[in-house]
Amino acid sequence: MKTVTIFSLMLSISFFANGQGGTWKVLKTKNDVANRSECGMAAVDGKLYLIGGGDGPATVQAFDPTTLNWTALATAPILMHHFQAVALGNNIYVLEAFSTNNFPNQISMPNVYYYHTKKDRWQKGGEMPAERRRAGAGAVAYKGKLYLVDGILHGHASGTTNMFDCYDPATEKWTVLPDAPHIRDHCSAAVIKNKLYVVGGRNTSFRDPENKIFFYSQTMPDVDCYDFETGKWSTLAAKLPLGSGGGAVVNLNDVLYYMGGERAIGTAPNGPRKNTFYLDPSIPDQWTETDSLHYPRNGMAAAVINNKIYAAGGSGGGPGGPGYHLANGKSTPPPANSGQPNQPPPGPRPGVRLGQGNDNLKLEVFTLNK
Repeated sequence: MKTVTIFSLMLSISFFANGQGGTWKVLKTKNDVANRSECGMAAVDGKLYLIGGGDGPATVQAFDPTTLNWTALATAPILMHHFQAVALGNNIYVLEAFSTNNFPNQISMPNVYYYHTKKDRWQKGGEMPAERRRAGAGAVAYKGKLYLVDGILHGHASGTTNMFDCYDPATEKWTVLPDAPHIRDHCSAAVIKNKLYVVGGRNTSFRDPENKIFFYSQTMPDVDCYDFETGKWSTLAAKLPLGSGGGAVVNLNDVLYYMGGERAIGTAPNGPRKNTFYLDPSIPDQWTETDSLHYPRNGMAAAVINNKIYAAGGSGGGPGGPGYHLANGKSTPPPANSGQPNQPPPGPRPGVRLGQGNDNLKLEVFTLNK
């Protein structure tokens, strides 16, 4: 018994020494770029590519962690927001996104678009079947193909779904796959080994018939898992301690890290969050909270380079706490009716309009504890 206890203690010390927890730091870049919300970001060949978001077709901004410089590249052919960017080879794909800003009735773009990082140009891909077009879904790459899960069909009005589809870039064709266990939108996805994990999100379609529950409060704490080898879905026992929509999940060293997003809590209206949680799927007992982001971020993007997580974009508040804007570190309160359950925050939403004026993007980097 004593030997087992010592072994367990050594295993525990080794686990924490490997550094699942870490620290966020605001990165001082050599130059500034305008902030954007509801955007995507992916890593290719040691560089970060921030794409989409904003009020109109956005310029791709590439960040080099070695020089700390941002470089402006090609402009997207159309407006695209509310999506998860996914890298495959030298290309970055936007499988789904809203292509209009008429909140809450945004229309999803009909075609896939992808950005060539080597050629600095955009190209139109295959068309998605009309009945499956959506945004706010999770997107991943696995063995040369791309996968899209969940999302919402009709802007922020209705159609939260659990649809699951595969896109083959070689043929530009879509294949319908088995539905995920839970409906959700404003979610994010990541792959670890041969499994896809869908984390975060909410049911934006929910309307409380008694008009008592705050809008955007119906977050999804359950984590759905798809096994590519068996073709079957399951749901992890461990739930997110604090669900949110509009956050981001990444795979860092085969551990899931989920950060940011927005949610309403109890009687409090909707607001952005700074929380960061991690879960090792091989030890799926519980999520653990680690260091929080310096800025609350909704509609943010995140990617991993050189064993570090980079977080960018999003609407939020300053270091002092939740707010609605991320503008030079200062926060403003939510709109007066942002908590009304059957009436979304008035559009156009401030979070979609970040990047105007002198709002500069705040880039944060997460480093594992040694």
